[in-house]
Amino acid sequence: MLKIHHLSKQFDDSNKPVIDDLDLSLDTGQSVSIRGASGSGKSTLLSLIAGFDEPDSGSITVHNVTLPFKGEKQADRFRREHLGVVFQSFNLLSCLSVEDNIAFTARLKGNVDPDYQQHIMQRLGISALAGKSAALLSGGEQQRVAIARALVHKPSLILADEPTGNLDEDNSEKVSAALYALCCELNTTLVVVTHSNEVAALAQRQCWLRHGKLED
Repeated sequence: MLKIHHLSKQFDDSNKPVIDDLDLSLDTGQSVSIRGASGSGKSTLLSLIAGFDEPDSGSITVHNVTLPFKGEKQADRFRREHLGVVFQSFNLLSCLSVEDNIAFTARLKGNVDPDYQQHIMQRLGISALAGKSAALLSGGEQQRVAIARALVHKPSLILADEPTGNLDEDNSEKVSAALYALCCELNTTLVVVTHSNEVAALAQRQCWLRHGKLED
């Protein structure tokens, strides 16, 4: 489902590649957690998989789509149909309610499922926030809304960048368990970047990113 082959990426101000001849292969429905020191390239790797940035060399294939894309239209269609992303910075629309933020991607894709959306909101403990403005949410509440938005259009791949980074220990455990369980229900492939050993341990496969390469 996700195949990364000989992927490399170097930035102009770096003396060495942040991603260096990296390989990764995941089946449909499989989950992997990626840990590593700050600056090791974890977020860069997610950005490359999502097509927000282009590698210097190597290939990425997601659900039979090979990156880099041939124009922004192909990129937008790929993300809309196959990808859900949980950003560190949430990227919620402050002018919309929680309910409308969550439904946004599903509406673009044209597959709004109110019952499934409610199911996700219940699992993440945010049903009571449905009509509340996103601008009035706490950091932890915004994180849960961002996770729900990434899941609601039933993507084939979820990329989660520190999905519990703004939650306390108790809520982190509950939300991470819900994220993994919901991806399992959907048979959705999940890539989680995290500093949390507890969150990482929930994945079927655990990796470290060191010197630009993944180590199991």
